[in-house]
Amino acid sequence: MKSFIKHIIILLSSIFILTSCDDSEDIQPVAGEVTIDFDNIAIIDGVQRQLQMVEPGNQDYQYENEMGQEFNITMLKYFVSSIVLEGPDGAYYEDPLEVTAAEAKGYYLIDEGESSSQRITLENVPAGKYNKITFTIGVDEEGVVEGAAGGSLDPATNGMFWNWNSGYVALKLEGHSEASVGGASGNTVNPDIEHGMAYHVGGWKDIDGTAFVYNNKRLEYSFDTALNVDGTGEPNIHMVMDLLGLFKGTNAIDFSGNNNVHKPSDGKSLAENFKGAFAFDHIHQ
Repeated sequence: MKSFIKHIIILLSSIFILTSCDDSEDIQPVAGEVTIDFDNIAIIDGVQRQLQMVEPGNQDYQYENEMGQEFNITMLKYFVSSIVLEGPDGAYYEDPLEVTAAEAKGYYLIDEGESSSQRITLENVPAGKYNKITFTIGVDEEGVVEGAAGGSLDPATNGMFWNWNSGYVALKLEGHSEASVGGASGNTVNPDIEHGMAYHVGGWKDIDGTAFVYNNKRLEYSFDTALNVDGTGEPNIHMVMDLLGLFKGTNAIDFSGNNNVHKPSDGKSLAENFKGAFAFDHIHQ
């Protein structure tokens, strides 16, 4: 009898061990959410300072461009789209794009005047380690559709659409500068406002010999540490956009020159500064 009980115990132990091994082998990595924060800042004397906006007509100037021209801002908006995450071991995620009359998936309008717009949530990101992000500033051909578009691409609510030929404004910045001759028109400035300026930069196609210029920019940044997605924690990517970087780098922008940009060809110089203005800052796990 003792021998029989001993054999039963051994048998049950073996089953438990095998079952435990099988369970561990069946455990699969879990997809999760990743958030991306776009923090608009001004880097002054090497220090990141939170961006400040003023009311239209305000002549107090907090910032200075590369040419020593003082300025302030009354509006800052830009589109982020076509986000891709990649990892050193093959992890890959591409944010799906879809445009209907009711919504627009994969197109995000970052608005300095609306803090909630500055956080993007990516869902169902495959488990893995990621060390690179790529995205577009602007809206490419897939999002420029004839007919109604909803969500962030709704022209009736976003104030970022020119027409079908010119497409969407990739980045819109308005404000004032002593160097500006005024006469600018926009959402927060008008020709009657002294020293107003408006930079509406966009364009989704090149047509030689015309004002149609492709000004959307595809930007890529590497992380200094891996972003882990495993269904636990709250992985977050922190990006920054330096306002002052928009006016220096590839091109120094002179506010006394063209201070009223409303067509693709006039915004080319500022669009070429996008890459230097945006930067990866840090990871939260």
